[in-house]
Amino acid sequence: MDEKSLRELAIKRYENGELPKAIYTSLNKTKQWFFKWLKRFQNEADDWSTDQSRKPHNSPNKTDPKMEQVIIAQRQSLEETLYAQIGADSICWQLRKKGTKLPSPATINRIISRNHLTRKRPKYVSKNKDYPALAITKSNFLHQMDIVGPRHLKSDGRFYSININDAFDRRTLVNPKRRQTRVEVAQSLIRAWQTLGIPTYLQMDNTLANLGSHLHPHSFGLIVRLCLKLHVQPLFIPIREPWRNGIIERFNNLFDKTFFRAQSFKNFRYLCQKALSFEQFHMHNHRYSTMHGKTPMQQVSKNIKRLSKNFTIPKTLTITDGFVHFIRFIRSNRTLDINGEQFPMPMSVVYEYVWATIDTEQEKLFVYNNKKLIKELEYSLPKTSLDLSQLER
Repeated sequence: MDEKSLRELAIKRYENGELPKAIYTSLNKTKQWFFKWLKRFQNEADDWSTDQSRKPHNSPNKTDPKMEQVIIAQRQSLEETLYAQIGADSICWQLRKKGTKLPSPATINRIISRNHLTRKRPKYVSKNKDYPALAITKSNFLHQMDIVGPRHLKSDGRFYSININDAFDRRTLVNPKRRQTRVEVAQSLIRAWQTLGIPTYLQMDNTLANLGSHLHPHSFGLIVRLCLKLHVQPLFIPIREPWRNGIIERFNNLFDKTFFRAQSFKNFRYLCQKALSFEQFHMHNHRYSTMHGKTPMQQVSKNIKRLSKNFTIPKTLTITDGFVHFIRFIRSNRTLDINGEQFPMPMSVVYEYVWATIDTEQEKLFVYNNKKLIKELEYSLPKTSLDLSQLER
């Protein structure tokens, strides 16, 4: 018997003259339960035996409807503002500038949610594997680089954008280029390091423009040689795992949504001009919850060491002393892939991530798992220089 029927039976027995104690005892209920439903019955409500909401009639902490409308209006205003963020922190920041007394960001998020203004995106599901990520504690410790494109202008062909950011403070440079060759990538890096500063590590994916040539894997390409010359350590993320460059990938999404697809560009030259405005807006106005609401220029560390404005890419580049790093996931074939070359790995690291480092001074390859050296291999390097003039042809 369901609860509603049980309540009706109890009251019917009471009307037939049965004592309350005998009723609620036989039904295995309490005295309070019986008299609660008797009182409901005596109030002569038609639906006395049905459950009623326990929600209080008054909510003293409920957001004032006028304030809710102010928050909704600010959210909609930000959605219509070029390059602007639209989250709770940005809404708070904008309304505080107007002197508005605000509820907490959590309350603002609830207001956004119940008014169906949220934008949901799928969450990354971890594979529960230990990943050898670097601990980033200051500016210019790690830069991430990625290439967006091709993107197409309606009346002026296609282009790429070589985007580079600082993983600590989120300062980011946008470099629109007609092509994504090694020379264009190198030019973008030079601009980044003259502006953002010189990093300890440059993290990037495994495109040939970054790596060099699979036919001559030990020779290294322009990007790696340039990094080594400037004492920057190249770090290549696992193959086919772009989310490992997550910070720049999220910026690329921002680039697409709030810059490229939010306005029209009459030609490539005009797009390049607007890209500079977008850079400055992002660095001075975009606030990150992971940085406690700071903008990139508020988060940046002091004493930034920048590359000289007079620096140009040398006409020839040798492989200088330094380190080149690769993070790789070892599958069932037990092989480590370094620029297309395969190295056998022990059974103990199957389905694990390893960190591989080429020491160009010793000409050796060191492989680590959980910071423990598991293999050391000879890795001979050519002594020949790379001629930049041949690449530009």
